[in-house]
Formats: sequence, structure tokens, C-alpha cells
Amino acid sequence: MHPIHPAAWLAGTLIGGYLLSRYLNYHPKPVEPVEARNSKTAPCLLPGQRIKVVTFNVQFLAGTGYHFFYDGGPDTLVARDDIEATAVKVGAFIASSNADLVLLQEVDCGARRTSFLDELNLLRRALPEEMQNHAATYYWKSKFVPHPKILGPAGTKLVIFSRYKLGRAWRYQLPRTPSNPIESDFNLKRAILEVELPFGNGEFLTVLNTHLEAFPKDSNVMERQIQKLLERLNWLSQHGRPWILGGDFNLLPPGQLGRLSPQMRGIHREPSVISAIYDRYAGVPKVPEATGTRMHQYFTFTQRSGTDRIPVRTLDYLFASPTVTIGQYSIRQEGMMNVSDHLPVIAEFTLSAQGQRAMH
Repeated sequence: MHPIHPAAWLAGTLIGGYLLSRYLNYHPKPVEPVEARNSKTAPCLLPGQRIKVVTFNVQFLAGTGYHFFYDGGPDTLVARDDIEATAVKVGAFIASSNADLVLLQEVDCGARRTSFLDELNLLRRALPEEMQNHAATYYWKSKFVPHPKILGPAGTKLVIFSRYKLGRAWRYQLPRTPSNPIESDFNLKRAILEVELPFGNGEFLTVLNTHLEAFPKDSNVMERQIQKLLERLNWLSQHGRPWILGGDFNLLPPGQLGRLSPQMRGIHREPSVISAIYDRYAGVPKVPEATGTRMHQYFTFTQRSGTDRIPVRTLDYLFASPTVTIGQYSIRQEGMMNVSDHLPVIAEFTLSAQGQRAMH
């Protein structure tokens, strides 16, 4: 029997590892249809209507009593009771906000870290009956992640809940952080969840939800993800389609970095590539307010400070097309410090009296 050559053994191991990673993980296409689910009595939006929109990274309903390994802490798993209690808090907040549309990030479904629970269903049960219309898509999905701090399945979704009827929906794949093929297979596959809300006359509003890269690793992935977003927004705008975009962008507002203490800056840098969206479209928090003397009121991300959490910077935003007017907005800080490491952004939008017919 001839000994196996080391190079052949290494090649076989790599091929085997790659095939296993392909089997274990989710491999989305660049664009995929998504199912939108509606109640039978869901009303349609009306042209010219004013609506309230919330974007909120719910941190897989873990609450804020944990210090997770990816932030330098010891925690890897979340107790079932904590998840269920946080779902109730999120539902109560949404009900009290009187929101018409809710864009959520980091909603776990079937993940080991969150007791294999379906958090989408937990949230549905916690929400008012009229907010049951929804669409969702995975941006992390694996049968088994071999990372020593995970060692089990992963599943994380973008979710949109709506008071109004949802039409067609799609998932758009965003550029990914460069890494070797096996590592890339197990990593998050960040995306845009896009949903049409019909006005009932063949016209519609497009709503987009996203969560950009948190660990760019000195790559240009943030620039590429923003560029992909802009390509989609520009296409919608050029075709006269009104849209609203929200999410966790993991980017500071232009000019905020220099106003923050070193302890509050995280891994962020200037110039912030989110400027490319602000340069073209209206968004909140508004840059002068998010970099002004009261900028702490517009922080959306919190950090541990002893036994408490304090808001330290802005990472979450809402934007709108030129045909949609942004009205009053706020970041809900009071009563939300123990719900997630992020804070919700709430804004009112007035839709144009003229919609745009669907053209695909």
C-alpha cells in the first residue's frame, strides 16, 4: 500500500471541507422572490397617505443582559425565558408607537444561540392583530456552524411587518466580505428585503429593509454594499417609483466620528460611505442633528457602561425617494435601553398623491 502524498491529502481535505460547507449552508441567488403573507382583511395604502415607519435591530431578542463573544464577552447562548420576555417588550413598543410599517433586523429562526425558537412567530403573537401582514428573508442560514462559540444551526432574518396589504417581494443579495470559499459559506449573506405595498389601483410603494456588514475587516465591502443599495434606489427613482428604505447600516453619519470620544467610535472611520446616499436622498437622522450639540439624542446604538447601557453613536437610518416626504422623526431611547443594543428610529412619511404602475 502506497502512502498518501501530503499534497493529495491536503487537496482531498480541502475539497471535502468545501463540499461539506456547500451542503450545510444557504446559497441564495442574486435575486429571489419572497413570499408575502397577508390577512384576508388587510387594507391597501392610499396615494397621498401619511404613514409611520419604524426600523429596529432587535438583536435576536436577547435583551441586554448578555455580553456576547463577538463583543469580547463570555456569552454564547440566550435563555428561552429572556427571548420570550423581549418579544413581548418589542410587541408592546410597536403597539404603542402606532406604526404602520416595521422593519426589523436580526430576527432569529431555528438558531442554537436562541433556543431554536422561531422569533418571527413569537413577534407575530406579540403584535396587534392588524400588524400581522409580513414578509421575511434569511441573511444567515446554516444547518451547522463549526465555530467553537456556535456549534449548531444558525438562522437570522430581515422582517417587514405591515398594517397594510403587501404585494410582491424580493430578496437582493449584497456584496460579501472577502474571505476563503469555506469561511464565506458559513458567514452571513447580507441582503435587501424589498416589498411592494399596492395602492389598489395598480400603483404601489416600495419598502426596503437591510442590515449591512458589521465586520468589514479593512475591506471595501461597505463601499460595495452602499453602491449596490444605490443602484437599486436609483433604478426605482428613475422609474418614478416611490420608496422608503430603512435598516441597520453599521455606518456613522458623515462628520459624527470627529465629535465622538475614542471610546465611542468603535471600528468606524471617515469619510463615512453612507454620504453617497445622503448626497442624493433625504434621510433621518438628519446629518446636522446627528453631528450637532444634541447629537446624543440621535444615537441609535448603545454600549455597556458598568451595569447600564448608554447610547454612543448612530448606526440606524430611514431614507426616502424624492416623491415621499419625511416628516417628524425620533429615536426612542426612553424605556428601550433593556430591549436591544440598538434603539428604534421612528419617522412619519407622506406619500405622493401619484403612484407608479408596477413594471417588471
